[in-house]
Amino acid sequence: MYPGQIMPGQIWGWIIALYLFLAGMSAGAYTTAYLSQRLYPHLKVVRWAGYIVAPPLVIIGLAALMIDAEAGFFHPWRFFFLYIGRPTSIMAIGVYILTLFTPLALYRTVVSLAEIWREGGEKKWPLDLDRFFARPPEKLRWLVEGRDWIDFFGLVMAAATATYTALLIGDIHGVPFWNNSVLPVLFVVSAFSTGIAITLFTATAWDPKVQEHYAPYLTLSTSLKGFELFLLFALLYFSWYGDQAAKASAADLLWGRLAFPFWVLLVFLGLALPLWYELRERKHLLAGHGPALAAAGSSSHGPVDAGNLSARLFSTSQLMHLFAIAGGFVLRYLILLAGHFVYFLPTWRFY
Repeated sequence: MYPGQIMPGQIWGWIIALYLFLAGMSAGAYTTAYLSQRLYPHLKVVRWAGYIVAPPLVIIGLAALMIDAEAGFFHPWRFFFLYIGRPTSIMAIGVYILTLFTPLALYRTVVSLAEIWREGGEKKWPLDLDRFFARPPEKLRWLVEGRDWIDFFGLVMAAATATYTALLIGDIHGVPFWNNSVLPVLFVVSAFSTGIAITLFTATAWDPKVQEHYAPYLTLSTSLKGFELFLLFALLYFSWYGDQAAKASAADLLWGRLAFPFWVLLVFLGLALPLWYELRERKHLLAGHGPALAAAGSSSHGPVDAGNLSARLFSTSQLMHLFAIAGGFVLRYLILLAGHFVYFLPTWRFY
């Protein structure tokens, strides 16, 4: 017989939480940009913002993974063990996915920069980029003109990246709280929710006028945040009525050592407050600018003037996006901290 001992512990810290967060948010930003490109082609700033922020996010996340794996300047070969050590492990599969997604995201950034250069009147850019955009080599023309099938392949890899970051910690079988079937869905929803937030934050900083066309994005964003709250408490519910280790994890979050960051940083500031604000803003946009939005949706022209949109709403909107983004990181970090391990120890019997 092998009874289990329940003990709090930690395999991964904030660096892996940052890696999961950035990779998932990058996938969400790329997905937001792709959907904007297909459904709302007139909102060019939103499309460009999503495509431009996606690569640096995933690259920083990969750098965090290398640091956590101690694959820095002195031991770079350790990172490559992820490719050849156990090719069928979830970590290796994730590295393969990111190896495909990262160059695809970079490719779409180059295409977006070429579009921005043309929209700006083909002015001179540093590093002779204007010359490359104007007269690219024949074999590199696809980098400037873009290819729909490559964009779609990037979308598939973005979805795979979000899914992988959701499945990674569930591979640790000694932590029942992480082996909950709700957790991967929660992480995927959070990836797309934070991806929308970072895209809208960047687009608004780029051109505040584009806020007038945010109603469709806010509809999706509020739906994801509401679903995320439901999944979060479903995770806690099933954990509480699960085994003792999962119950201990849920207790830590609800009223134990992690209760303050859970309720204040995650539930209130990271989810509930941005959800309330976005619902209010969506109602405002649909009530005051519904006809303009409907007309713009069938047009290929740029955004109309935002008119009376106040600076106060602009700054509050940006703050809410930042809260939602921070909430995505806090979610992953708290899930990692709340894990309780089950150690199986042999019991010796003498007859």
